[in-house]
Amino acid sequence: MKEDILEQLVDGWFLRQPATFTKHNVKYKPDTKDLAQLGTRDKSKFAVPSDIDVMAIHMNQIGTKKVSVISCKSWQGGFDVDFFYKNLSGNGNPNLPVGPGPAWKKFRELYDPLWAKAFRDKVYSETQSHDFTYFIAVTKFKSNKSQHIENFKTCKFFLDNLNDNGKYNVKIEFLTLEKILTQISLQEANTTIEATE
Repeated sequence: MKEDILEQLVDGWFLRQPATFTKHNVKYKPDTKDLAQLGTRDKSKFAVPSDIDVMAIHMNQIGTKKVSVISCKSWQGGFDVDFFYKNLSGNGNPNLPVGPGPAWKKFRELYDPLWAKAFRDKVYSETQSHDFTYFIAVTKFKSNKSQHIENFKTCKFFLDNLNDNGKYNVKIEFLTLEKILTQISLQEANTTIEATE
C-alpha cells in the first residue's frame, strides 16, 4: 500500500470490524487460455496485471456480507460518479482519458468481460466465495456530480460482469472517507498508548 493513505485507512477500517481479516494489493490478470482466441494486438490489453486494492473476509457473516472487495479511488478532487456511469455503462465513450489512460482501465473488472472473469476467479481463489460486496472507496464525490450513485450501484452491465450474468450474488456499494472517519471516531477506544522513554 505504498503511499496510498486511502488504502491504509480502508484496510484499517475493515480490520477494526470483528472477526475480519484483510489482504491488500492482490494481483490478477486473465488466464492465457481465456485469451487464446484473441489476436496479438488484443492480447496486449491483458499483458500487465491489475490488482485488487483491499480484500476483507468477515468470518461472522454470510452471503454478500462475508467478503468485501474494495477498489480505492483516492483522487483529491473527488470521484465523478456521473462521468464513470455514463461512459462505462454503454451510453458514452469508455476511451475518454482519465489521468494517463482511458476511463475503462480504472474499472477493468466492471467494463471488460475477460478482466471481470479474472477478477471473479481471483476473488474465489482467495476467499472460496463467488458472492461478495464490491466497494468503491472514494475520498468524496465531486460536487453536483453524484446524480447517478444508485444507478451505478444497480447497473446491470456492471453487475453482470461481477456476478457472471446472474450466477452469483454481488452487490456494489460506495465507501466514503467521511463515513470511515465518522465510524472510527464513534468507536470506543480499546487500545492503550505505549509508554515512551
